[in-house]
Amino acid sequence: MEAKVLFITVGFILFFGVGITFEMRTIISNLMQDELGKQGASIASDLSARSADLLLTSNFFALHQLVSNTLQNNSNVEYAFVLDDHGQVVAHTFESGFPLGLLDVHSDETRRSKVLVSIDGDVIHDFSSRISTGNIGTARVGLHQRNIQTSTRKVIITIAQTTLLMSVVGIFAAIIFTNLLHRPVNLLVNAARSMTRGRYNQKVIVQTKDQIGTLAQAFNELSTVLHNKEQENRRLWGELKKKEVVLRSLLKTAITAQEKERKRISRELHDETGQVLSSLMLRLQYLKDRSTDNDMQVETENICALVARTTEEIKRISQQLRPSTLDDMGLFCAINNLSEQYRAEGSFDIDVVVCGRNNGKRLLAELEIALYRIVQESLTNISKHANARNVSIIISLRPEQLNLVIEDDGKGFDVEQHFSSDAYLEHLGLHGIQERAEIMGGAFKIESNIGSGTTIFIKVPMTIAHEGGSSDQNTDS
Repeated sequence: MEAKVLFITVGFILFFGVGITFEMRTIISNLMQDELGKQGASIASDLSARSADLLLTSNFFALHQLVSNTLQNNSNVEYAFVLDDHGQVVAHTFESGFPLGLLDVHSDETRRSKVLVSIDGDVIHDFSSRISTGNIGTARVGLHQRNIQTSTRKVIITIAQTTLLMSVVGIFAAIIFTNLLHRPVNLLVNAARSMTRGRYNQKVIVQTKDQIGTLAQAFNELSTVLHNKEQENRRLWGELKKKEVVLRSLLKTAITAQEKERKRISRELHDETGQVLSSLMLRLQYLKDRSTDNDMQVETENICALVARTTEEIKRISQQLRPSTLDDMGLFCAINNLSEQYRAEGSFDIDVVVCGRNNGKRLLAELEIALYRIVQESLTNISKHANARNVSIIISLRPEQLNLVIEDDGKGFDVEQHFSSDAYLEHLGLHGIQERAEIMGGAFKIESNIGSGTTIFIKVPMTIAHEGGSSDQNTDS
């Protein structure tokens, strides 16, 4: 902006100065030309009047003195001479001889006239005046215009100097003006940049009452509103974080209670219900062996088969609720068993790879349960939706971190569209996986493209159980 103001100011001054220079040059030149014309006519008339008596008396010496005095007394006079009635030169001021070409420049018969002639490259104004007494001759005077050129040049130089001075003054004035204008603008710019960095309590002090002052006042009002909104947002964010912590704690408690209840129900199904069904199977077998009625034996055998299927179904439900392998042998054995079940069903082929060692120590029970449920939910989703043929489960053990990667070659999906649409609320499996990972202080990430399969990344802090538990052997299968 400063450059624009300087350019406009200097340009205007220069344009104005050049225009004034040309205009003044023309005016002064015209005025001095008119003045030179009047002066030349007056000198020629005076010379003719004073030459009349001298020419009549043939006093050529006095005539010579007269034209010499005319040349000396008038700085603009280039030459002067007197002609008799025959057109012969009787007195002149030329030192190197009279130029005969001057005799024919006046072709008219007017009493007074002016003709422009050129002598040695200079323009001369030649004035002629007839000697009226007896029409006995002519007085001629030549005036040069060097004084006009000199005066015009001085005026142009003076105007140019004035223009230059005005340009310098204009530049300083423009700099001062732009600085005065830039100062509040720069204050507004710096304050706006500070606001973009989150510092909303910015105030701009501008004393002027022009548009800049109005803008600064509006900016200060906006800053106050944004600062209050920021404080309110911080308060609400703090409350939201507290509620999130409470909600996550409640969720963790609910999941823990759910797992405990699953474990209890699983054990009751396995122990009590299983024992009842086993006893029932023995009683039915006893009745079958003691009965002699063929129909009774067939019916008893059918009931035994039904009880056997019920027993297997209860075992399966018990394993889904809480696999005993998870409690007895640990996470890795439980994942291997779960993978074997899917292989047996023929849903897809699964590779389980465990990298690293945990020095024979069991992971924290909550961590084992969370990771097992993540794997279980992932395999369920793959079985229902992915149409995959191959699945890889990679567990990487590090001193302070456990990484879990679950990858399939299924049909994939648009992750962004899934999480931003209402379908995300209908299919909460991925949400449950994310919540379980975050409850354990970990991170969840999913990558998928349509037709390119899906990969789930889980990172959780490595937490070792303080006591007990059988050690988990790290094997690749």
